[in-house]
Amino acid sequence: MPCRSALLLALIASVPAAELAVRDVRLGIATRPADFDFTVTTPLVSGSGSDAFDGGLSVEGGLRWSFARTGDAFGLIAGADLAMDGQGYEDGDGLATMWAKAAGGFGWAVNDQLTLMAEGLIGYGLSDLSLPATSSAAAYTADGTATAYEARVTGTWQFTRDFNAGLMVGWLVADHDLSGDDSELTIEQSGWYAGVVFAWRINDLPLPLE
Repeated sequence: MPCRSALLLALIASVPAAELAVRDVRLGIATRPADFDFTVTTPLVSGSGSDAFDGGLSVEGGLRWSFARTGDAFGLIAGADLAMDGQGYEDGDGLATMWAKAAGGFGWAVNDQLTLMAEGLIGYGLSDLSLPATSSAAAYTADGTATAYEARVTGTWQFTRDFNAGLMVGWLVADHDLSGDDSELTIEQSGWYAGVVFAWRINDLPLPLE
């Protein structure tokens, strides 16, 4: 019996543990929250209210890199993205934003195929707004800057050594400060989003022990 127990322990010890080794170039597509609050100020009047875009998508490309030593299934994750958001409004162009984002968080290699990541992201963007004319108002255009904060969870499956894909879900808070047509406009968005992600692994070697 002692020999069998020792053999079993030796076999268990010899099974390789999953290691976190994320070295990925990524492409993601995600929804955008539709509802928003706005405040508009003109030389004569100011007001605020709530509205919603018809819908929108975000396309992002970037890099994720893990910092886990050989043998570690957990580790820090860092990365950066460039993204383009587009949100239509009443069959018009709506709101378009170009983003630069920095990301940081934690990763967990559940097994050799499944990796989970929890991240926080901060973004800075340039926004353009174009609203169509209505029976009571002329067409409106404005541009300006934007800031965004996100909390995101991503799960990816390693289909081959070089390619993985998965799903992401997150919460977004974004503020757009715009000006145009002798007015100042602030748009505030917050809400859930979901999307898909595709990634190509540059290499799968963790950091060395030393």
